[in-house]
Amino acid sequence: MAVTLETARRKRAAAWLSVASNSGAFVLKLAAAVLTGSSAVLSEAAHSLSDLTASVIALFSVRAADRPADQSHPFGHQKIEHVSGVIEGALILAAAVGVIVLALANFGNPIDHSGWGVAVMLGTAAMNIVVARRVRRVGRETQSAALEADAAHLSADIFTSVGAAAALVLVRVTGIAALDAIVACCIAVLVARTGLQLVVAGTRVLVDEAIPEREVAILHEVLDHTEGIHGWHRLRARRAGATRYIDLHLLVDPGMSVARAHAITDLIEDELEARLGGADVVIHIEPATHVPAPDEALL
Repeated sequence: MAVTLETARRKRAAAWLSVASNSGAFVLKLAAAVLTGSSAVLSEAAHSLSDLTASVIALFSVRAADRPADQSHPFGHQKIEHVSGVIEGALILAAAVGVIVLALANFGNPIDHSGWGVAVMLGTAAMNIVVARRVRRVGRETQSAALEADAAHLSADIFTSVGAAAALVLVRVTGIAALDAIVACCIAVLVARTGLQLVVAGTRVLVDEAIPEREVAILHEVLDHTEGIHGWHRLRARRAGATRYIDLHLLVDPGMSVARAHAITDLIEDELEARLGGADVVIHIEPATHVPAPDEALL
């Protein structure tokens, strides 16, 4: 399906907002890390750098995914967004490993100017709350895998920034410098969890996993309530970007005219398009000389 100009504009604006947010967060956190000598803050700077890289990838992916289908890519370019999601997840996993390495290398180092570090961590967390909400809303409304992955990065950054701020407060209150590195390692585990979720979600679409059961139920409901047919089978459906690709065999009376059969398929296609918000449907007409049972599951 072609992407409207308004949808493309909203996606690109959200992607640029994420790039700007992550750029600012990285610069502020890096400065705070140098000032405080904190492993937790340094790990957050590394985290924001990976987020910035991921957001740049997301920006290019939404631009590429919105290109119309062509001779080389007759189904369009929407899976580029899912490739982007997998890459972004892998970058987050790499950042998590880097955070642990940095924390262990700086284990027990003294902390200076912790107040400035706390202010930067809480300030960037507040900024990311606003940006994450915006990017997530646009991602869900446009069904953009790249933007949804970007929103997941930003959301993870909120919690890890607050965690880094808490580490600085704990060190200041208790005087135990090792708490800084311990909290940094805990942050790394949370970051890795987010990255793994993104890799799994993107991979599922890339290997053509079936659409969710609630959408399968919509397919069954539309087909079961279509008048003029004797049944259906060989139903398959997958997702790429915001589009569901569906194909099935429709059983009709052997004497039905081609025009009537075509009209029925048009009705089904229009209904699925309206109910699913984006569907590319291919229907094969068969004479109902025998009526197999509808598929119990997608093939």
